[in-house]
Amino acid sequence: MKKNINMKTYSKLFIVAIFTIGLGACDERFEEVNTNPNGIADVDPSHLFASGARASFRSGIAGSYDYRVGSQLAHYYVGIQNDRQIDKYQQDLTGGVYESLFGSEYQSKIKYYNEIMKLTGPGMEKENEFQYAVSDVMAVLAYSILTDAYGSIPYFEGALGNSGELSPVYDTQDVIYEDMINRLSTDIETLKTAEGTVNLIGQDPVFKNDSDLWLRFSNSLRLRLAMRMRHVEPGKAAGFISASLGEPLMTSNLHNAVSYNVDGENSQLYSPWYGTFDYWNFRISDKIVTQLTSTNDPRISIYTDTINDGTYKGLVNGLVDAVFADEIEKEHSFPGEYLVGKATPTYLMTAAEIAFLQAECALFGLGGTDANAHYQRGIELTMRRVGVSEDDITTFLATETATLSGTQEEQFEQIGTQLWISLAPNYTEAYATMRRTGYPVIPTRDGVITELGLTNGELPSRVIYPLSEKLTNNTNVEDAINGIGGDDVLTARVWWDIRRK
Repeated sequence: MKKNINMKTYSKLFIVAIFTIGLGACDERFEEVNTNPNGIADVDPSHLFASGARASFRSGIAGSYDYRVGSQLAHYYVGIQNDRQIDKYQQDLTGGVYESLFGSEYQSKIKYYNEIMKLTGPGMEKENEFQYAVSDVMAVLAYSILTDAYGSIPYFEGALGNSGELSPVYDTQDVIYEDMINRLSTDIETLKTAEGTVNLIGQDPVFKNDSDLWLRFSNSLRLRLAMRMRHVEPGKAAGFISASLGEPLMTSNLHNAVSYNVDGENSQLYSPWYGTFDYWNFRISDKIVTQLTSTNDPRISIYTDTINDGTYKGLVNGLVDAVFADEIEKEHSFPGEYLVGKATPTYLMTAAEIAFLQAECALFGLGGTDANAHYQRGIELTMRRVGVSEDDITTFLATETATLSGTQEEQFEQIGTQLWISLAPNYTEAYATMRRTGYPVIPTRDGVITELGLTNGELPSRVIYPLSEKLTNNTNVEDAINGIGGDDVLTARVWWDIRRK
């Protein structure tokens, strides 16, 4: 897709303004959020769910943070304007991008899911175990995005503004992770028998009221989180992984958690990436272009455009200003229509991701068998999802790239690299995967051609806390910062990021 396509500014959120909820995160226990003094008693939980779920597809994970930060740190795109700071491993000059993630997850998603759980919990007038469970699952997804970006976040004391808790304590990521997985385990058990309480007809943009798909998604999310913690807490992770492999997972593209956006004039219906692409004017990264071209991967023509001579040319991430000024005068490829077009789909999770996680489990003896079969299925699922022809899929699956070989670590690198490719355009998850696995390898920058930034050339492990939190909840933010060494910096490793050198 070429630039200067005269896009309209899209509306960022679809808000149902029927009650006021205080700023903050969600509490994880129904008993602690039993009342809502500011709420309207007769609100329909299904309407709240539609608003929260729509935001889950259109902001945060598919909004400013994902496009501007996730895409560059995951080395899919290279920023041209102000976002050069992020690409250079500097702090965002405006700070707004960090505010956008914090605000979108808490205010546009978790607050809705939290309110639904208050209304539909045990003993309440609108008690509905299905609505309670799926709202809890979506809240966990939002929390995982937040904690993987920042590290410690408000969790147990968050989103209690209605009860007067305006300065929530920050909880550490290890505690958050164990609780999130325990919540999902409870939700999974509920969803196994919840068919009689399904009541989101017309209000479920995720799985259209399908309890089986919700069960598969919930269990797959549990597997994602368990794999995230497997290097830092192998004992605990092993039990969670085993439990996940023993329950239904997402195994088909029909199971994907996806929003199919519309190629039309309504900004509420077309892809959120479309509305930002022309303004930020990103180029495709040399990292993804080199990976795809060097392996004759047919996805190259889908992920990026050619330059005038018919070839693909990416821009190197993190160039120093003098080199960048010279390079930007040359032609470089733009992201392809599949990634930034109006109809670009938005994914929360795909079956391909789970296939690669299953391959990793089999490879390391964590459960399951035949790592290569899962690995090839992940490639196949991805290629079908993005529109590669059957002939091209067959051809690629016969190549060395599509067959696991070498040492265990070399095979893990193959799995991690293909997982990274498969996650586009879910750049936030791709960035998390790169930090967890260490693949694809992002070399330390040299300070001559590429900027060292604030990380001495190392891929950042986190983003800084938003200014709004430092102004309104300073004591608790400072406690969280002290827990990571006393400085709110990009190099402070999140809890599970221990594998990268």
